[in-house]
Amino acid sequence: MQFGKTLVGAIIGAVLGIGLLIAVYLLAGIDKMWMAIPVAILTGIGVRMVAATSGHASYLRGAITVVLAMAAYLGGLAVTRAVANHRAASVAKANPPRVATEEPADAGAAKSEEPGAEAPPPNAPPIAVVNPGPTPRRSALPNQSFSTWDFISLAVAALVAYELGRGSGMAPKDNTGAGEPVPGGTHPDA
Repeated sequence: MQFGKTLVGAIIGAVLGIGLLIAVYLLAGIDKMWMAIPVAILTGIGVRMVAATSGHASYLRGAITVVLAMAAYLGGLAVTRAVANHRAASVAKANPPRVATEEPADAGAAKSEEPGAEAPPPNAPPIAVVNPGPTPRRSALPNQSFSTWDFISLAVAALVAYELGRGSGMAPKDNTGAGEPVPGGTHPDA
């Protein structure tokens, strides 16, 4: 089954899948459950690139690929959540809220000229004007409820990871040019 190579390939593919999750979230803001399918594809391709799967179908290798692909997707959601929260915190830290301590001179004059408007008392605390700066797209992934499509996409991702990781049962073609068996005692050039 090539257990070591299977693990190495699945981990490489899973890391690439998590990177894809983070990149898609940061660039496009997509955090849908169907993103498990590309993670499963990358995990399965990682196994296929490292382990010899052709002619050696292995149910255990397919199961390991499924488990690591699903763990990579769920772990990737947690990593993406942490990256999004860190990004939102760094934006908030870079642009701290500003508090206005002075009231413009024209605003007080305009209020006193309006009939029925009262001027604020002279010892009143200043009115705080908060400017949070540019708002990020999202501060964290939402806690959404699961739909039927979410479960379908996870099932498709598991099936894709299993099939890619298991390999094919077909033996590789032998292209040596030998068509029929040669009877014993016959010269090979004859």
